[in-house]
Amino acid sequence: MALDAAIGIGEEATYGTAPTSTIGYEGKADSWKVAKEFIESVGFRRGQQTARADRRNIITMGGEGELEVDLLDVGAAALFRAAFDKHSFTDTGAVRTHVFETATSNAAPSFTAQMIRPTVDGVNVAYKHVGCVATEWELSAETENAVALTVSFDFQDVSHTTVPAQALAIDYPAVARVYDWSRTALTLTRAGAPVPVDAGKFSLTGDLGMKTDRRFLRANALKKKPVRAAMPTYEGELEGEFSGESLKLYEAFTAGEVIALRVDLSGLTPGTSLRIDCPAIQFTGESPEAAVDDVTTHTLPFRVLDPGDAPAIRLTYVEPKPTQALKAMGTPEAG
Repeated sequence: MALDAAIGIGEEATYGTAPTSTIGYEGKADSWKVAKEFIESVGFRRGQQTARADRRNIITMGGEGELEVDLLDVGAAALFRAAFDKHSFTDTGAVRTHVFETATSNAAPSFTAQMIRPTVDGVNVAYKHVGCVATEWELSAETENAVALTVSFDFQDVSHTTVPAQALAIDYPAVARVYDWSRTALTLTRAGAPVPVDAGKFSLTGDLGMKTDRRFLRANALKKKPVRAAMPTYEGELEGEFSGESLKLYEAFTAGEVIALRVDLSGLTPGTSLRIDCPAIQFTGESPEAAVDDVTTHTLPFRVLDPGDAPAIRLTYVEPKPTQALKAMGTPEAG
């Protein structure tokens, strides 16, 4: 195990320009991979054995990566900032309340992601991925597990160094605890009345519809910042036991009804919480399934829709007011 491996992201003031520090995250996997393209010229020429060494140009194409973490009740705001279109916050006493929302246009900033990979002989190599823009995300909860958050990124370029002084500083929260399944509650509302559901699994995903291949004839191979080019899609799924109450959800599915979903997480760090509000979801399937060796189960995939008078998804994340090192992220809410 690479005990000295580390990953952090820092908000960029200008796309593709690294900040001076990052916020550290305890990533579960290293998927940050650079992409290169070879432009090869082959034509009639006497004496050729194969493609010539001086006829291949290597082009930087950026790359992709994702940050997969167990969701902590302190310090996760930068990841949500990357994943959502709109962000504001207010400070009240000792806590900061972040509000992240979907919106018509994407105003999320770009980030620099630094992945530190230790060699087997004890050298730490810092890979600095600049121009990271979120393209997809997933939030999931399942019994007997931590709540998981994964954000996928497109990046513009990457460089690396073995000089410790050239690596970006990494700031970690002093104390943060994991949101887990036992602190997660789902509330479904149909026609103004709550519908209890015994769900053991829940997931919510977002495809942000970003165009990432914005390259032009400008004597520069680096792409420009991705922009929204397609309708974002937000989907999810509930899985649990089939009961008299969950029958109402099946009936909502067959009738094509639009209902509301709320997810509440309570943190172990005092004052912390997370709430997700989706005022308009519509189930897309499916029928309950009986089994010979288990209770009848019910899987309910759904689509998140635009309610017309509110954000399709609003995520409220309450954490202790960040330390000075972390205060630069975001803009306070007006008023």
